[in-house]
Amino acid sequence: MGTDQHLQVAQEFAKVCGFAADDRVRAVLVVGSSASGTDDAYSDVDMTVAVSAPIPDRERLERLRAIGCHNIMLAIAGVDNPALPVQSQVIDKFVFRDTWFDVSYHLPHQLRFCFDYVTLIDKEDLSAHLCGAGQVYTDADLKNRVQADLRLLHARIHRYQKYAWREEWIGIDLTAIKNLIVDSMMVLNDQPNYNRHSSRITQLLKGLPNKPPSFEQDLLDILHLDDRVAWRQKVEMLQQMAAELAALCEARWGPISMFDDEDQAGA
Repeated sequence: MGTDQHLQVAQEFAKVCGFAADDRVRAVLVVGSSASGTDDAYSDVDMTVAVSAPIPDRERLERLRAIGCHNIMLAIAGVDNPALPVQSQVIDKFVFRDTWFDVSYHLPHQLRFCFDYVTLIDKEDLSAHLCGAGQVYTDADLKNRVQADLRLLHARIHRYQKYAWREEWIGIDLTAIKNLIVDSMMVLNDQPNYNRHSSRITQLLKGLPNKPPSFEQDLLDILHLDDRVAWRQKVEMLQQMAAELAALCEARWGPISMFDDEDQAGA
């Protein structure tokens, strides 16, 4: 199933799901490979729904069942996942018309991204306020974005280490750490408008000229080594990668403050 078919089945889903008549739903967008034209027979349909108020799990489940969806997994990421930077995000995964869907729900003000999208419903002209793929950033903007990434990366590594110390494996989720590393790398290589929903992120990273030594393999090891066996090694690798990223960023932008009290150290 290619792009046209994916968009058609996405439009059908939005229609039979009743989003247009639901006052809580403010916008429905197709994102990811189906929007960028890079999907193939193995691609999911990624959809973002802006809601003014959360739609309860039970209601979403009944709605999905009513329109013939199956293999439904509700809220596979959401408000109770401490690794998610967007606390109101909920992601449902299911099959509709023989196609896998990933549908995320956000508050309208959280729709700020720089990747390709196709608008299916927009009741408040939210699309006009999205960051288009051609948005231009100043060098100061890029530095601020990298600084925010590096600071949050530091905090996420500490959280990972804390959960590992306590053997609270259920709390460990490296998705947010991976996203911060990827964003830092893309901004460092002057590609701040990359497609964050790309399923081919490994291929995207391989083409970057400015990166730490053995970056791709280190990232794969961090993500795939067994937590319970190799977590100490992963912490060391994460800390090393964060230090290498910070060094590359400081080589370009100068000193980057990691802590808010640093500028008062000499006072």
